[in-house]
Amino acid sequence: MQKGEDKMNKDDIVTFKAKSYLILDIASYNENKYLYTVALDEEELPTKEYKYFKASEEHNAIYLEEVTDPKILELIITLFTSNYLNESLEQAA
Repeated sequence: MQKGEDKMNKDDIVTFKAKSYLILDIASYNENKYLYTVALDEEELPTKEYKYFKASEEHNAIYLEEVTDPKILELIITLFTSNYLNESLEQAA
């Protein structure tokens, strides 16, 4: 796990294993916070590498753990898709 920022929001940049990621979306499930991110290159431009992280708070710091469990990935991808569809509907209204 990698130490992150104290508070995270969409469009924030976090670091995991010396690599920067832009937060595209945040979702909560069972009191856990999950991040949908895209890796950034040296010029802080998005790459084609997308990752999902679980964010955990310990001792007033936030730590990231990459989500690799297929069952959890399926669940959180569904949450992120639902978030995107809801935001799209709100913008269209």
